Amino acid sequence: MEEVMSRWVLVLAVVVASSTASAEPRQPAPPVAVTATTETATRSAEQRVARLATRREDLAKRYQDELAQIDRLKNQRASWRRDRELRDSLSESLETANQLSAATRELGQARTELESARRAYLAAIDLELGVGAAPARAQGLMRARAQLVPQIRDVPRRIVIPDFEVDPLADPEELEQRAAELRASEEDLGRQLAGLKAQSAELDHLALLRKQHERAGDLFNRDDDEPHHNTARSASEPGSAPDDGGGAGKPSAPGGVTGSFENFAPIVLADVINASTLLSLEAAQRSGDPGQRAEAARRAGDEVARRIGEVRKRRLEIEARARQLRAKS
Repeated sequence: MEEVMSRWVLVLAVVVASSTASAEPRQPAPPVAVTATTETATRSAEQRVARLATRREDLAKRYQDELAQIDRLKNQRASWRRDRELRDSLSESLETANQLSAATRELGQARTELESARRAYLAAIDLELGVGAAPARAQGLMRARAQLVPQIRDVPRRIVIPDFEVDPLADPEELEQRAAELRASEEDLGRQLAGLKAQSAELDHLALLRKQHERAGDLFNRDDDEPHHNTARSASEPGSAPDDGGGAGKPSAPGGVTGSFENFAPIVLADVINASTLLSLEAAQRSGDPGQRAEAARRAGDEVARRIGEVRKRRLEIEARARQLRAKS
């Protein structure tokens, strides 16, 4: 009964939120209407994600093309014309980087909203099937459900490493069960380690791109022989950022880093790495600096690798003990 009520709360939230308040009491929407509403919301969210993904892809291609153009100009012989083109290219690439960062954040938010819409749609389908639907309707709902379930990601769960201690009188079956639990934790940690390594590598690349971008602007301004060379740079010049206190003039991770491992690490690895490392991950993510984020990911990865070694060592010891007991029996 409690499960049915919780599902009603979830699926009706979409309908209630979109309905206009009325002074007269209103009957709850029938399951068919709730399913239709949540399906419409899901389709709308899917279309928005598709549009934003296309826009982000276009911006990413433009940004890479602009970086390539900057590299070509830097390799040309210095001239007034080359310097003007380099100035324009640097300014354009910085603007594109900022647009790409904004598009990446907007796409991430849209994907989160799509996830919620799909969960509400799935709950509505289950509710309608639970209260009974005509055979033809039920068949259509089952098809929709089969397509929907693989699209919904599981909420990241905390990795819990089983106790290393075992009962000295444990039989082989109990030992093998503990070894299997340790192996599962080992595999979970391995996936986290692979993700952290991939993310740190991508963030290192982004940090390098940012340094190259800023260095090109600094070199240009240092080599500029125009009369305004020693005057303060305006916020619109390449290599400088508007003095808005928020660093808005710098690209914030314009590459494809979604930050999933950063976002979920404090949850997934809460019982695996120490508190100071978790705090450094959170602080690095808030900073937006790819270099700092890469270093924090590497530090977390080192601790995860150490824990994998500890788990594997203990698992092998327990497996060896189980084999010995089976050999004696």
